[in-house]
Amino acid sequence: MRKNVLDLNDFGATIIDGLSEFLGKGVTCQLISSTLVDPNNGNRGRVGAEANLERWPASLPSLTTGESNFGVTFDWEVEKLGVPGAIIVKNYHSSEFFLKTITLDDVPGRGTVTFVANSWVYPVGKYRYNRVFFANDVSSSSPALFPVSVMDLDH
Repeated sequence: MRKNVLDLNDFGATIIDGLSEFLGKGVTCQLISSTLVDPNNGNRGRVGAEANLERWPASLPSLTTGESNFGVTFDWEVEKLGVPGAIIVKNYHSSEFFLKTITLDDVPGRGTVTFVANSWVYPVGKYRYNRVFFANDVSSSSPALFPVSVMDLDH
């Protein structure tokens, strides 16, 4: 959920966010495997390439608060990277947005995978760590995610 235009404190941020999208830095997502580990990364889940949120610059913020849907296209091969079980979301905009869910359709062997966030995602400069959201159907015993949940998120 993006902020609306009538939020006068963030009107300038709306303009800046549009410019940053035009220059290629907006919101990115990276999938993390729940089934295959990366031995070169401490046996944590394999991490895919960053994918940019689509259509943010093409859609103008509304005058009222409401939900927006955006697309993301991932370069992800289940055979090489495993089944996605977590996702990293990075916000390179100047203002925060509220993320409800991310849904992956047609995941081989799984069908639909849903990441429920219900969280504000602030600009990357306000965090010292990545924002990670987990899929609803991944158990804590998933070999690739267990090291992430214990070592990386325990602050």
